[in-house]
Amino acid sequence: MALGRYAIVAAASASAGVYVGTEKDQIKAAYAKVRGMLGFRPQSVDLTSSTAILEEALNLTKATPQSCGVLSTIQSGGVASRVIQLREPFGVHRDGDDVFIHFFTSAASRKFRELSQNPKTALLCWDPQTLTYVTFQGPARELSAAEGKSFWREWMQILYKDTSLFSAWRLDVQRLQVVSIGHIESFRKDWHPVELERTSSGWKVVCDGRE
Repeated sequence: MALGRYAIVAAASASAGVYVGTEKDQIKAAYAKVRGMLGFRPQSVDLTSSTAILEEALNLTKATPQSCGVLSTIQSGGVASRVIQLREPFGVHRDGDDVFIHFFTSAASRKFRELSQNPKTALLCWDPQTLTYVTFQGPARELSAAEGKSFWREWMQILYKDTSLFSAWRLDVQRLQVVSIGHIESFRKDWHPVELERTSSGWKVVCDGRE
């Protein structure tokens, strides 16, 4: 399948010269042809609307395979990234303008130690089938024992020999970036993706993907 896609891209690129117009128009035309061949959806989201972008980003996140994401934390001397489980009751949630992510870890883990020392973190949700990613950024905080208790599920016993080490967390999203090839894209030279920022009055578009 991968070779087939590369062949299509190569063929479309080679045929770009048949398009009449400027070099930029030729590239856009060839790119549109490739997207059509690969079955990507046309870009239909209003990238000037923070509401439209937010809703679609959350919909794309729900479609992420395996209900998992990659959480990045700050550690001494660099950054660490690990896969985390987002199976219900964990995952991305929305309450009005508030977007937050519940996840869990072990109180004995490196992740727990790093988040306790520096709460700044980012969660990446990636769908290789649609070439889509959504990144959520913001501070994380450990939930109280009483709050965390409501998140415990029987299936988690396989992960904890000592259930007292179970630790539930909440990431409050302050920034969001989204890319979905053929659907929500950036056409900037610096590749800055479509991005939203949470403000006191709601969400605002930081980058709509255009120069």
